[in-house]
Amino acid sequence: MKSVSLIVPVYQAGAFLTPLIRSVQNQDYSDFQLVLSDDGSTDDSMQVMERMAREDSRITVVTGPNCGVSSARNRGLAVAEGKYIGFLDADDLLEPNYLSTQVRLLEQYNADCACCGFTRIYEASGAVDHMPKCDPGVIETDRDGFRRWILRPDGFTTVVWNKLFRREALREKDGSWIPFDPQLHIVEDGEYLLRSRVERAVFTPEPLYRYTVRTSGAMYGRLTERKRTELAARRKIVDLCADSAEDVQALAQMKYQKGVRDLLFHAVIAGQGTEIRDLLPELGRYASALFGSPALSKKEKLKYHIYRPMIQWNLRRTGAFLMKHLSGHG
Repeated sequence: MKSVSLIVPVYQAGAFLTPLIRSVQNQDYSDFQLVLSDDGSTDDSMQVMERMAREDSRITVVTGPNCGVSSARNRGLAVAEGKYIGFLDADDLLEPNYLSTQVRLLEQYNADCACCGFTRIYEASGAVDHMPKCDPGVIETDRDGFRRWILRPDGFTTVVWNKLFRREALREKDGSWIPFDPQLHIVEDGEYLLRSRVERAVFTPEPLYRYTVRTSGAMYGRLTERKRTELAARRKIVDLCADSAEDVQALAQMKYQKGVRDLLFHAVIAGQGTEIRDLLPELGRYASALFGSPALSKKEKLKYHIYRPMIQWNLRRTGAFLMKHLSGHG
């Protein structure tokens, strides 16, 4: 049994896989299993994975039909052997001390989850920044505390790929794996984190993970479709936090309402035909909740109050245009 299992969902990632795999092989911690879980790729992803697996016995390849990132991760979990479990994206890279640092933190603090900083690289502009901005050390020691730091704007983010987990923190009480929701393809990792059994978490701000923001993504489809799916996932996060402390519920609600804000802006700016026409009634229902949210800071409320007339005017203008020119289409 390996000490660490790293699970990578793969879809049409042939161009990125070799650098990722090399960054794992170049770790200064060698006791790992790398699980490459293909999700029905039609490019050369399988050829790359099979070639690399023949060269390195630590690499395991699993395959399945194209059902999305959640299903691919679940297939990876099914064959994961490690005491510790991590998740990577197929087009990202690790610093050489990623594993050794995360394992050391888990063992030193007897933690369920170790989280590191990451470098965010924007493909289009080449701009780089470092996230998140948390202080190092033990963050929280109970479930609500972990949820609080996952949801906070200055917390350690609702993603799984800059974290290493103790195996037991991702398993149900009966010993089965806690599955990713196969219906979710966006914000699926945030929803998963909130269902995990993580209580004690530790953080290092050292940027050990390199995440690239791509200009396009074949798995996501059109922009408003993606944002709409994201909003449904954020709604699930609100529901999951219903039994948490009031401030945690407020943070979850704020995440949801910021999703509404994003959808408002994208709907107005993108103008994607009948999709936007269908979205307008939904946007209208949630607009009042967004601007009146008790979870938002005074600064956020002021910003939304300033922009509210412009957003409402644009919504009315866009809605009138679409109803006039797109009725009867789609």
